[in-house]
Amino acid sequence: MKDLEEILKSRVIVEKDYEDSRSPFLRDRDRIIFSRAFRRLGFKTQVVASSGRTISDHIRNRLTHSLEVMQIASSIALEVNKELKKKKRLDIDLIQAITLGHDIGHTPYGHIGEEALFEFIFNSEANNLRENFGDISNKARHNFQSLKVCCFLEKQYKPDFYGLNLTIATLDGILKHSFLKEGERKLYQDIFNSYQKVFWEESTVNINPEKKEKLNELLFEYVSPLTIEGIIVSIADEIAQLCHDIEDLRRLGEFRAVKDFYESVVGKIRIINSDLTGNAQKVYGDFTEYFEEVKKRDGEVSKLERLYVKLILTICIPIVTKAIRTVHDMDEFSQEQLLKKKYMGRFENLKELKSELGLNESEVRLIKSLEKIFKEYENTLIQLPDVARWDIKGKELCKELSDKLYEAFIYTKEQKNDINLNIIDPVTREDLKKSYYAGKEFERLQENLIQKEDRVPIKFAIWDHLASMTDSFIIKQYELLTFKHVELR
Repeated sequence: MKDLEEILKSRVIVEKDYEDSRSPFLRDRDRIIFSRAFRRLGFKTQVVASSGRTISDHIRNRLTHSLEVMQIASSIALEVNKELKKKKRLDIDLIQAITLGHDIGHTPYGHIGEEALFEFIFNSEANNLRENFGDISNKARHNFQSLKVCCFLEKQYKPDFYGLNLTIATLDGILKHSFLKEGERKLYQDIFNSYQKVFWEESTVNINPEKKEKLNELLFEYVSPLTIEGIIVSIADEIAQLCHDIEDLRRLGEFRAVKDFYESVVGKIRIINSDLTGNAQKVYGDFTEYFEEVKKRDGEVSKLERLYVKLILTICIPIVTKAIRTVHDMDEFSQEQLLKKKYMGRFENLKELKSELGLNESEVRLIKSLEKIFKEYENTLIQLPDVARWDIKGKELCKELSDKLYEAFIYTKEQKNDINLNIIDPVTREDLKKSYYAGKEFERLQENLIQKEDRVPIKFAIWDHLASMTDSFIIKQYELLTFKHVELR
């Protein structure tokens, strides 16, 4: 276990050693905060797309979401630490590093952007890939793109190296904050290997081969995050969506839909009221009482939103804390087997692992209610006209710009084995060429599955270029390459 702890604190790229009093994970956190990819999160969709900016300056984005996840994850860790001896306490620096980096590679327009990119890159080969790798979802997964950003695509340490060279523990938590199916892990491992060859092996970067081998093993062989801190972040991500994102719908002017949602929450919690802790019952009482006031007249909704968040947190945190402590106290072998075979980052996983995690029937009923509330939230979201319209527009923007870039990046038939980056600024050209060569390496590895005429290497360059764009930048690029104008409403 001691050896694993040291490996998790290590980095793949050997850097010049400067005196630094910060812990390895604190350095990770700082590298993420000062990266350009992190700053761009402030202009990427969380729930409401660019249309929201014309309505309210208080709409959430990927950056504010990351900060909210960090706060919730830190609260859970502090609760767990209350009963742990000093040497075994959870590392808040690691939690902060993972949370701030978990969405750093997210596409513009949220998960709609992921779907559009997958269709563009893999649609022709999807059936072949599924036959070879197994079940793969129809998304170019943002958690894998976040891993690529941290390992290869961020540029602030050029010319010394590409990426941020984070510790293995932080990279592991970032990749696994969202569940990857077995087929996806196999597919993304092959893609990751292709990028390693171009960005690490074929460069002058000083790589520690032992750490590189360990990184590949730990990232893709274990289903769950390897650290307790990573597990906490993945659960906190789901809690943050359940707690905070509903507020943005009210700022869209969808107050009736929000009231209907709260009405549903009141009913679902009432059914399991006797399962709540004393503190949660008190908050629930205050929430229902004030909700009745809001229904009778237009009361101060922000108070209702605060009470709702407090209610969800007072239900979630004790259950998650208990589950985390159980995993923390397992013997080394049992913990390793659990993390290798089972994913623990969602409410439904905690419910399925109730025996292993020591959860009682009352706690399981609470988890089921939280799942129903989350489902209700998702249904409320997809039925809102503003959100539904921007899902269509965002996906169309991503697909059409991908196609336009593809046309522009292809040379004439005489030069069909290269990529034409004339429309890209000179500095970015060199970076996208590396993504292109990583695509060529992947094409070579999968020559039986991928047709050369599909030009997958060019699609890899577009993948990395488009995924890095903000909601506003993708519109600018689209308008530069077409005669169309995008309305923000």
